[in-house]
Amino acid sequence: MLNSKPYRYLVHLAIWMALVTLYIFPQLRVNLSSPIAIKWILVRYIGYGLINFQLFYLLAFVVLPLHGKKKVITTVIGTILVFCLIKYAIGLIFPDQVLQRGIALIGFKKTYFSFFAYERMALQTSLLVAFAAYAYYVFINWRTSDKDSRLLEKEVADVSRQYERMHLSSQLLLRKLKALEDVLKVEEKRDKEGVECILQLSELLRYMLYDKSVQREKASLQKELHFYDVYLQLHNRLFPQQMITLQINGATAGFSIEPLLLQSATEQLLQQQSAPAPITVVLNIQRDELSLSLKKHKGFKTPLYPEIA
Repeated sequence: MLNSKPYRYLVHLAIWMALVTLYIFPQLRVNLSSPIAIKWILVRYIGYGLINFQLFYLLAFVVLPLHGKKKVITTVIGTILVFCLIKYAIGLIFPDQVLQRGIALIGFKKTYFSFFAYERMALQTSLLVAFAAYAYYVFINWRTSDKDSRLLEKEVADVSRQYERMHLSSQLLLRKLKALEDVLKVEEKRDKEGVECILQLSELLRYMLYDKSVQREKASLQKELHFYDVYLQLHNRLFPQQMITLQINGATAGFSIEPLLLQSATEQLLQQQSAPAPITVVLNIQRDELSLSLKKHKGFKTPLYPEIA
């Protein structure tokens, strides 16, 4: 809705007329008892304020965004001249409020601006409005380009983080594949443990590459823990001398987490072990934070988010 054209037009019109009203408020308050003065103020400021706003909006949002420098300049000049003629035409309807040179004293003849004299004044006002429209157009372009650059930076950071995560995941899978080769070489383990390992590895691979949660970079904590459990089962089958026991402290429902962090963090902690031995991985789930550690070893912490529906 914020980007819809009617909404944009009405918001700018409201702001423009609010500024005009603030400007003429002192005059309105002083001349409330004079119908002639009130009519003069309403025509000169409210009526022509609306006309100047139409010129401003047309230039800022329709004419200046046109492609081609020559086309833009020609259209701007033409638009300004047309509005000058419109102002004079309305002045013919309200000559005493628009075209009259000054308040005529009783007994003196009223004098009015000629066409060219009035057009010269109207042109000056229209040029000021055109300059304001151009300045506003430049400001909008700067703000939009700045927003686009921030979005681009965010996208680059997201892609970089995703690449790093996939790189760590691929290293994890390669290590598991190398260990799986040793299992498949043993005929007694090939049919049972080998097949189970292949199925678990395939399940992890599908999650890493194709799951929408991974692509959105926010996964349900319970879903992530399911695949983390698959990862631990696979690890325990491939490395029986380094069995991992999982201990979870805290409720798991209602949270989201950045996907694949648990697997990569566990791999990094395992690499810090001096020798293969059974270990216990502790997950402490708090209100807005999850920490993973090995018993007697510090691990890592990551923020938790409300679960995405």
